Amino acid sequence: MTPTFKITTYLSLAFFILTSISCSSSKENALITSPPKSIPFQLKLKSIPKELKGETISVSLKFYFCSVPTDKECYSPVLQQSHRFNHPIHSSTDQITFAEEFPKQWTHLSIQIEGIEKVYGKYSPGHNPFWIQNTESFTKNPNIKQEFTFVSQENLIPNRKQEELANQFSPILVFHKDKKYLPTNIEKYANFFQSKEYTLPGKDIRRKTKGQTTGNYVEFPDLRETEKQTHLYYHVRYAKSTVSGTQKEALPGFRDNGNYWYEIGNGDMVISYWIWYDWNEGPTKFGNIHQGDLESYALLISKDGKPKRILLTGHDHILLDTDFRNINSLKNHPILYVAKGNMGSDGGNPTSAYGGYTVKLHAGNALFNYISDPWDVFPSFHPETSILILPKNLSEKDLTSVKIGSGIRKSPLVPNLDSSQNGSEEETRFVDARSMVKGRIERLVAWEEPGWVGQSADKDPDGHHKVDPKLSSFFRFQGRLGKHPRSDLRIGELHQYGESPENAPFKTNIEQHYTFESPKTDRSHADREGNYGPKFLGDDSTPQK
Repeated sequence: MTPTFKITTYLSLAFFILTSISCSSSKENALITSPPKSIPFQLKLKSIPKELKGETISVSLKFYFCSVPTDKECYSPVLQQSHRFNHPIHSSTDQITFAEEFPKQWTHLSIQIEGIEKVYGKYSPGHNPFWIQNTESFTKNPNIKQEFTFVSQENLIPNRKQEELANQFSPILVFHKDKKYLPTNIEKYANFFQSKEYTLPGKDIRRKTKGQTTGNYVEFPDLRETEKQTHLYYHVRYAKSTVSGTQKEALPGFRDNGNYWYEIGNGDMVISYWIWYDWNEGPTKFGNIHQGDLESYALLISKDGKPKRILLTGHDHILLDTDFRNINSLKNHPILYVAKGNMGSDGGNPTSAYGGYTVKLHAGNALFNYISDPWDVFPSFHPETSILILPKNLSEKDLTSVKIGSGIRKSPLVPNLDSSQNGSEEETRFVDARSMVKGRIERLVAWEEPGWVGQSADKDPDGHHKVDPKLSSFFRFQGRLGKHPRSDLRIGELHQYGESPENAPFKTNIEQHYTFESPKTDRSHADREGNYGPKFLGDDSTPQK
């Protein structure tokens, strides 16, 4: 590097830093600027459900001073106020007006309608709470007008169409031959369903956002040797879906998975799938052992039913979000690989779109990395080493020549991947997979919106919400599925027990949030060594018809 170039670079860098500090300072000043003391509120309720007739509703205001959302005391309100509607609800519209004094310093205001518990999970009033940030634009016009319009949370897509799409894109699952715990079903636990309470970990965000100190879980008996039939759980929705608490103005962690609504948008749809395992053992014998496991992936489908993107999650990350043409599929069924662990572990069941590679995982710190050395070890698509669980609608004839690889003779290398991680250097193979079949996905189960289970429909195009009685408890349950509801390091056993999974479909953990957002942009996760990103780049010829 020449001296002139160095000087120019350093000057540019100094200018950038000064500009950033100036902008940051201006932004913070804007955040804490106090508006006039008394601010008028005009709040309206529209399309109020008849179930709320006779209910008395109130409005809760909470002011936060939170210029840096990671601050320890950020989530303690600096001021709370409540205003009650003057009369019980008696029509489909109502309104309340009042004036409120604001604190001198605040950054975020939440306005929440309370007293609507009867319709929670059935009708959404939109973002509740509704968030406002104390910015310069608000200071200039401190007049708050907000309409809370209730909409049905029923699915807008007919059941028959949901089922057709779920069948059309159900996965071909690839496992190591010696994989011990293959996917089964949760219905077998129906007779043992009993909710229990556990103490939330101190770092759990719900302690801050909801004041919640306990959570719910269900402890299952060990039935791993019986009723092994594989079921696949799914939910199909329009891609333009919204969850309360995801506004850009909202403080992080206030996402409300029971308050969501659907819009048709451009007609694109998302199919979310969940695969149930009775047990999670890995990624090593030392750690992350727990009862129950729900692994998920999602597909973005065009309005005319063509696959556009795939998103896979695991280990509380987006493992992969990429074009559907960058993975192998057979008749629209994506070929997905389930990892074993290392050091004799059966594995944590993460799912990848590629086989024959490993990812070394972080165990938390250098010492744990050294002691446990956790890996995800993905199987190859090979008759001698792997087995398959297939959708019911694939025949043995379909498996005589399964394409593995991009199919492009000169496939370009994927940027930022070394050759050990990049399958694009290998020639495309065609595998006779008939001898690999271990089992079938015997049943696809639609996950019903929890608030509508077993009830007569309002807007639903099918006019009903019939649910298998064995599943109704699971669909309504908010909590963890399994007898390990929180992490537990047992030094005497040399075991780390992880958390059993949060219930689908709208979990409160980070990982499941990703299946509610549309697969949308190229993303992949890299860990201690290796990554889950594309191993080849395909084109229109890559999916096998």
